[in-house]
Amino acid sequence: MASFIDFTLLFDLGLILFSATLFNYLARFFKQPNLLAYLLAGIFIGPVVLGSLGLNINGIPIGITKIDDVVLLSELGVAFLLFGVGVETDFSKLMGMGKTLFFGSIIQVLLTLSFSFLGTTFLGLGFEQGIFVGLILAFSSTLIVVKILSDAHQINTLQGRMMIGFLLVQDLLVMLVLPLANNFTAVLDLNFILIILGKGILIIAIAYLMNKAIYPSLYKFAVQSDELLFLASISSAFIFILLAVALEFPVAVGAFIAGVSLSTLPYSFEVFNKIRGVRDFFATIFFVTLGIQITFNFSSIPLELMLFILAIVFLLKPLIFFLITLFSGYGGKISLLVALGLAQVSEFSFILANSGKTVIDATPNLYSFLLLTIAFSMIASPYLHQHSNKLYSWLDKFILTKFFPKLKDNKLLHHKLNMLESIPEKFVDHLVIVGGGTMGYAIASIMKGKKEFILIDHDPEIVFDSIKKGFNSVYGEANNPEILEKVKIKDAKLLILAIPDVKIGVSALNYARKENPKITVFARAHYYRDALKYYENGTDFVVMPHIIGSNEFIKQIAEFLETGKIRSIFHLEEEFKKYLHEKAKEEKSHFGY
Repeated sequence: MASFIDFTLLFDLGLILFSATLFNYLARFFKQPNLLAYLLAGIFIGPVVLGSLGLNINGIPIGITKIDDVVLLSELGVAFLLFGVGVETDFSKLMGMGKTLFFGSIIQVLLTLSFSFLGTTFLGLGFEQGIFVGLILAFSSTLIVVKILSDAHQINTLQGRMMIGFLLVQDLLVMLVLPLANNFTAVLDLNFILIILGKGILIIAIAYLMNKAIYPSLYKFAVQSDELLFLASISSAFIFILLAVALEFPVAVGAFIAGVSLSTLPYSFEVFNKIRGVRDFFATIFFVTLGIQITFNFSSIPLELMLFILAIVFLLKPLIFFLITLFSGYGGKISLLVALGLAQVSEFSFILANSGKTVIDATPNLYSFLLLTIAFSMIASPYLHQHSNKLYSWLDKFILTKFFPKLKDNKLLHHKLNMLESIPEKFVDHLVIVGGGTMGYAIASIMKGKKEFILIDHDPEIVFDSIKKGFNSVYGEANNPEILEKVKIKDAKLLILAIPDVKIGVSALNYARKENPKITVFARAHYYRDALKYYENGTDFVVMPHIIGSNEFIKQIAEFLETGKIRSIFHLEEEFKKYLHEKAKEEKSHFGY
């Protein structure tokens, strides 16, 4: 019979999950991000707190003191995190975003690496240490950014698309960097570089062949069974993980490529939903393990070195992103949102730090400080995103307007935004339609040629398509006073809020009422509480389409049960289907899905 000591790893896993659950409850109660909960859970059960108390049960310590025992779990955690990211990755969007993202990402990585290397070596680190620190700080987190944008429903905003584009290029670059991290001395060896490139091409070629020749029929069959689809997806991840190990690549590289190879399948959405639980499980382990490895003994690290590293992450890297985006023509606000959104360190940096741990530890506790920097930057990201609009308003009011008044009107710095704007010079007594989705687009289509209107949407593709169709349109958020001023809300007759986000809707409503007390406001709502909130804030009419639809549906059911007949419209079924096909094509052309 196995002794209790044989189950140490299982005990550690249980402790990780229990602590994550407990701290997640606390985070929910105090309305803080889950990520903060997991990192604090790791610190609590690690050497800093429980591990230092020396408590045990039958010789098994309460608290994790041997970090090496959980490193394998954390590596697997990173692998499945990146597998999920790969499944969600759409490189077709990257291809359509142009040179800005591709060359901008390369410039940003090189500049961050160069400044980090020069600064850290000046402050006393060795050559290899400087390179490792620069690489660790140079990349931003795809996982964190996608999570934040998804939660805020901002994936398809202009800044969301740009951030994801920058990150996808970074992911490609880090794929090249990771294999070199274990052997920097051979970086100048041409044969070594060619071997690495050859192995990289081989694993990508295998993924491409699997995607084109094997996966379509395999997953077409697997999608018929939830269990089989789940097993096929996990098996695909492990096939490429094992392939990566055989080719001497990090397991995370194989997992990411496995995810990308599935991303173009028609069933990628179903695949992602099936592996989401496993991804979240290992994500929890990864972040708790990251917290376990953090210590707070930094007395041997010069203060100026710590401040310099933090400045690279929170000042230099965002500044580089800001300038690249600004001079590409996206204006000050979009540039700032992109810069703040990418002001963190990547999950890949955890792998880089592990690869260079021996080199980094030449300066005592530097490895732990870098892990703390990674963790702190990830924790800060949701807060930076949450307050980014307020920060821009403050900068605009106290700095840009006072010291750089010409910046806001500079056409060169706004030329990309100007392409997403079509507003007539003179208009009054017009309609302002907020939201170019199904409802907003339908209203605009009916009003075209009958009444002057301007459409506002935060999806650049919808705005661009609307402009091509001859709609007066502008890109932006409806709660942005600058946008509402552009559409001359003070002269508008009717404001139509055809968006699901009630917070943005109410904000636009309040601003419109302030500037134009006589304006009439119509709104759509999904929840009863949202409809009530609109009415409490002075909306004139609120429609709940799904409630109207469900009431009509119930009426039809009751009529059938009472009479045994379906309304005479049933004989028009074929014509109605034809109409639906035409509208579906139009919808796909406009919305891209």
